[in-house]
Amino acid sequence: MASASPLLISISGIRGIVGESLTAEVAASFAAAFGTWLGAGRKVVLARDPRPSGQALGQACAAALQQMGCRVLDLDLCSTPGAKLMVTELGAAGAIILTASHNPLPWNGLKLIRSDGIFLNAAQGKQVEALFHSQAFSPAAGGSLEQVDPDLVQRRHLERILNAVEVGRIRRARLRVAVDPCNGAGGLLLPQLLQALEVEVHFIHGEAHGRFAHEPEPVPANLVELGQVVRQSQSTIGFAIDPDADRVALVGEDGQPVGEDYTLALAVLAVGARRQGPVVTTLSTSQLVSDAALARQCPVVLTPVGEVNVVEKMIEVGAVVGGEGNGGVILTEVDPGRDAALGVAIVLESLARQPLAAWLTLLPRYSIDKRKVVCTPAQLAGALDQLRCQHPSAYAHPVVDGVKLYLSGRLECPWIHLRASNTEPIVRIIAESTTPAEAAALCDEAEELLKG
Repeated sequence: MASASPLLISISGIRGIVGESLTAEVAASFAAAFGTWLGAGRKVVLARDPRPSGQALGQACAAALQQMGCRVLDLDLCSTPGAKLMVTELGAAGAIILTASHNPLPWNGLKLIRSDGIFLNAAQGKQVEALFHSQAFSPAAGGSLEQVDPDLVQRRHLERILNAVEVGRIRRARLRVAVDPCNGAGGLLLPQLLQALEVEVHFIHGEAHGRFAHEPEPVPANLVELGQVVRQSQSTIGFAIDPDADRVALVGEDGQPVGEDYTLALAVLAVGARRQGPVVTTLSTSQLVSDAALARQCPVVLTPVGEVNVVEKMIEVGAVVGGEGNGGVILTEVDPGRDAALGVAIVLESLARQPLAAWLTLLPRYSIDKRKVVCTPAQLAGALDQLRCQHPSAYAHPVVDGVKLYLSGRLECPWIHLRASNTEPIVRIIAESTTPAEAAALCDEAEELLKG
């Protein structure tokens, strides 16, 4: 009988509900597939976010990797960006990070990292998935397990972030902030980082025990308590961190959510103020980020959705900054992926230059609407054709990931993006305009075509 909670397999790993679709046996099989793909004798980093289920799943993964002849370097509790940078620091062939990112507590997952600290790309992910399904594993002798000092991880990560921002400027600003890591991995490094930056901080839910105080995704509905703390403490800003600490959302000094896309837009403005170069983000990211880049005379490069696509393009074009509109900021010299602690530091650098309200006046206000619809590939193809027919003057972006149409014929709002999800059997609809009504109307139009 099919599981009521299917195992979700994407190019970067798997996710499922612990004890249902994701068991110790499933985790061990996926780890064995990864170990087989890497080869015997290779060093593999193993890390986990603080979810209580991570300890047993981690033990199953460690045992499976050793059975494939791998040398396991166990970081234990660690953020996703911290684990990624340690892959290159330790000369490992790859990593398994146990996390379900922003999913609720019953979920967990395995994210797979290659030797350069970047997520697997689509072709590599398919190779591991094929091994997982075929169970064609290659056991070998020589496997081992070594514990890595957590202080080493925090020290290396902290050093890289401090080298990437204007520490003196931040210290002189004497900022006050509120932070909600939601009992996730963000509680490991952020206290040290904010102390080093001499920022006064008011933490809530800072203990990294993984029993989340509220739903962990940093979206407006889950930022109410943080907003109250921002107001009560008279903080300059509030930072909400997701469980594996690769995304950060902002709350303004009035206690209201600023919007996930503003995290990357502010980072682009801050970094672009001291060095110019390409900015890389995805097709689904708000026009805000492109506007911020153009304000700093930085060219914008868009990629298909997915962190690996952004990072690979950043390296290819020598980007100064990049990321995704979900609150993910990337500087490849710090680590090759989204990093919430880095995002916090760069936003603090921007606030040391001028208040948040002043930064926001540099950017237009947009409304973005997001939907998801269950449909077949044939329905998606038909809807894309019809959408093009209904907007004959629209400009279709040349990067292929579903289709993104700029309705005015120019690279500006309004736009609509339809694409098949990388992680779920659904189609995602994203539209952005200068008004909520127009963004919603565009989504309504696409949803009707998909369902029809």
